[in-house]
Amino acid sequence: MDLSNIEVIMVNDASTDKSENIIDKYSEEYKNFLSIHLDKSVGGAYGPRNVGLKKATGKYIMFLDSDDSYLNNACQLLYDKIENNNVDIVFGRYLRIDPEINLIQKSYTPYVDEICKKFSDDIFNPTNMSRPIRFFWKKMITKLFYGKKVNKKSENIKINCLIKDPIILKILPSIWTRIFKRELIEKYNIEFPPFISGEDLNFIMEYYFNTNKILFLNNDVICNHFVRDKIEDKSITKKINFRLVYDSLKAYSACSDLCNKYNFKKTYIFLNPFLLNWIKIFLSYGGDIKHNRILLDELKNMKRKYKSNLVGNLLFNFMVLLIRLSNFKKRILKY
Repeated sequence: MDLSNIEVIMVNDASTDKSENIIDKYSEEYKNFLSIHLDKSVGGAYGPRNVGLKKATGKYIMFLDSDDSYLNNACQLLYDKIENNNVDIVFGRYLRIDPEINLIQKSYTPYVDEICKKFSDDIFNPTNMSRPIRFFWKKMITKLFYGKKVNKKSENIKINCLIKDPIILKILPSIWTRIFKRELIEKYNIEFPPFISGEDLNFIMEYYFNTNKILFLNNDVICNHFVRDKIEDKSITKKINFRLVYDSLKAYSACSDLCNKYNFKKTYIFLNPFLLNWIKIFLSYGGDIKHNRILLDELKNMKRKYKSNLVGNLLFNFMVLLIRLSNFKKRILKY
């Protein structure tokens, strides 16, 4: 694709690494490149993305984070597919790359795929698990939450009714593997909510609910997603603090409300795995009693409205138990 046919909007979230000089250089060199500098850091991807959306003028929208990179044919591939298939959104796969431990995984798909067998699904990370837990997680937990893979004959999977065929919602909301129609985003006033985690989930679900024409490229890798987990260079979603733990829960609760708004009754299909991930985050979090009470209130509020199933109810009860046990231990240590 000719670079002159792509509108590139680069939003600098008050960075301190001199990246503003790099994007200014690009905007000077290419007339279709626009650099925007925020005076104060928003502290989350939702802010720069919403700013970029307001400035966009193209027919289609794609997003790319600072720690990801497109494959050479990504833009052309997504553009051709959305232009030629009468759909409102097209997306593919990504490779999750962790250079610190030399691990490459492929993004999870609920469908049988043809991507290289040597890559494991990114829902399973054996490096962080002991051997017994690894066996339990791989053989039981993942099957309980994700089920068996569907054997589709076509490598491109088209969904015309999300309510009748919701299995595609098991795929993580990787915002950087997708192409959207700008007119739909503007028509329904879709934007990223102010959460540092889970904001992409809410954005994508609201977009889904306003269209049923979805095309998933099951065997096409769109981008490389790089994990930044060094102590001196952690991405904001890797810094385990109260804001991340609370914002994640708020985002899931907001998405549950969104599903209720559109009368979608199978919220648990995609939200249960996120609740499972929240448990993992909470176990790495060392918050105080006051913050834990706030989390407990939010959790109870979400549970009242959540379209759950048996597994979801068990998850909620376990999450409540974890928070209460955490507070109990803190009271014992205090006295």
